[in-house]
Amino acid sequence: MTDAPEPPSGPAAPAVPPVPVVPHVVGLGESLLRLSPPGHRRLDHATGLEVEVGGAEMNALIAAAGLGVPATWISRVADNPLGHRIAAHAHAFGVRTHIEWDPGARAPLYFVEQGVPPRPSEVLYDRSGTAMRDLTPDAFDWAALTDGAGAALSSGITCALGPGPAAAVAALLSAARGNGAVTAFDVNHRARMWTWEEAVPVLRGVLPHVDVLLASRHDLLRLLPDAPADAAVAELARRAIGEFGHEMVVLRETDQLPGRRVAARVTAVTAGGEHAGGTHEADVVDTFGAGDAALGVLLAARLAGDGPAEVADKAAWAGAFQHTMPGDACRIRPADLARRGAEGRRILR
Repeated sequence: MTDAPEPPSGPAAPAVPPVPVVPHVVGLGESLLRLSPPGHRRLDHATGLEVEVGGAEMNALIAAAGLGVPATWISRVADNPLGHRIAAHAHAFGVRTHIEWDPGARAPLYFVEQGVPPRPSEVLYDRSGTAMRDLTPDAFDWAALTDGAGAALSSGITCALGPGPAAAVAALLSAARGNGAVTAFDVNHRARMWTWEEAVPVLRGVLPHVDVLLASRHDLLRLLPDAPADAAVAELARRAIGEFGHEMVVLRETDQLPGRRVAARVTAVTAGGEHAGGTHEADVVDTFGAGDAALGVLLAARLAGDGPAEVADKAAWAGAFQHTMPGDACRIRPADLARRGAEGRRILR
């Protein structure tokens, strides 16, 4: 028997550093083709329609992906050219997709009349018979889809599609929280989809799974039926934290300024207090997608380790910034966020 060879002398090989795990965000929701007459025309006088893609959850994921957070959109989609156009929109902005295709479904549409003061913008939905309406809570392996995720999100719009989608939202958020992810939910009540009387019991069933809630004062009054009607919005937020166990309630405010200018603010309410961001103004090019942009940037900031006040300020800035671009998709770049708060310049060259 021979002796084992001596190990080579000299310095040890350098250790290979571990590959960092980048937290990712997943979102469940329906996205739609948005059809709008150009030039602020009304639909009954339109001679052509511009095509965009919108959807609260996808919009938020696009915002997060634009800041470098890997993002995945989960949905059921019509297996036809219009459905594939919607999926291609996600891919164009760096959002991965996990889709159950339905060859018998319709692609959802919504028609938009872009208003200018004093005429409001208006939305006409055409989203019956769509694939997401047949979503069931066991359609996806939620635990696997949220494994390693830093955040998961959905909204009240998805809950409004029916009992199956609402149960799927709760299943996603429950699984995500079980995997250690922060869960986020935007109430996003749409009166043309369901009444508050229909919405409240469904939403109250989802809220116990939510860490970060985006809501307005009106939303909170509906969701907290025992709250005093004259309660301050921060007090309502604290009541929601006490009742549902939220980590944070995010309150967005948008003031209409002269002309087409707005001012956006966000306050993050936690059990420890109120954390207000700054006020950010913008000239409005498009009225859609501001709340979704705020949510996506808020989650990106939280995953980066920012505190509540910084998270609130970035979210407010994102909402204002989104108003400056046509379409629902949040086309924010890291360089845009880096210039937040700096003196504005008309041309960068």
